[in-house]
Amino acid sequence: MTRNRPLAAAVLPLALVVTLASVPAPASFWDWLLPEDEEEQSEEEQPSEEPSEGAGDPSEEPGPGEGGEEGAGEGTDEGTDEDPEEETEETEEDTENEEEDGQDEDKAAECEYRVGAEGLAQDEEELLEAVEACRDAEEEGTLPDAPVEERDDCFTGSTRTSGLTADRLTMIGASYDGVVECPTGEGPQRYIRLSMDTADLVNGELWFEDSGTRMSLGLPELSMDGDVVLHVTEMNVSLLGIPLTFTPDFPPPLLLPIMVVTDVDVSDPLTATDTMTIPDLNARFAPERQ
Repeated sequence: MTRNRPLAAAVLPLALVVTLASVPAPASFWDWLLPEDEEEQSEEEQPSEEPSEGAGDPSEEPGPGEGGEEGAGEGTDEGTDEDPEEETEETEEDTENEEEDGQDEDKAAECEYRVGAEGLAQDEEELLEAVEACRDAEEEGTLPDAPVEERDDCFTGSTRTSGLTADRLTMIGASYDGVVECPTGEGPQRYIRLSMDTADLVNGELWFEDSGTRMSLGLPELSMDGDVVLHVTEMNVSLLGIPLTFTPDFPPPLLLPIMVVTDVDVSDPLTATDTMTIPDLNARFAPERQ
């Protein structure tokens, strides 16, 4: 059975989310043993005319200063192999890297709403980080306001309490298109607007309340293809087991181009699509061809 796009929108709505000091060796070995005044005194003393018995020729043995100074020189050279300029450059590079890392963290911590292709995340981790940043902003009272648009192609919403639940929702070509204001019988209503190429629903239920009576339609499987547009006032889903909630006041900061969410529970869903297929109901809705 086939019907036009507006009827498909009325029957089944849907939505998305979702881091040495080298002590220079002493100038002389005797610096370790003699106090300064005693060392000066020893330098002023003159050697005796006759060497003591058994003493060798003084010229044959190096004086303590010569041996000590040579050793001290070697120790000093070994302790100062590093170029101070190179050490300074490394310190400056480390400081620049730390500043860049800090700037990246600050940038990642900002809450920002982006629509269309600019609002697509590379992976689940990036999306969840963006959501966490907006949660922090909400707690701090710095959550940005999401702009609200009035669109001519927004159809009239229902005033009845309604919702859609499902075990799993797969969206391909998903995009967050902002917060829009749609008319209802009781005045304008704000919705999160999502669009995609394909939406597949598993084990879903569409329900609404009318005069205190709850009515529902079981949807074991549902597939929508071609220019799928979803409007919801609230979306509760899980991504990688992490619960997420999106509303017009807290819309999704990012989406994945191919997104699979579970534990789907959305409020006041409105959907428009080119083609809707419900295998187990043996029903198919598509625009009439002229």
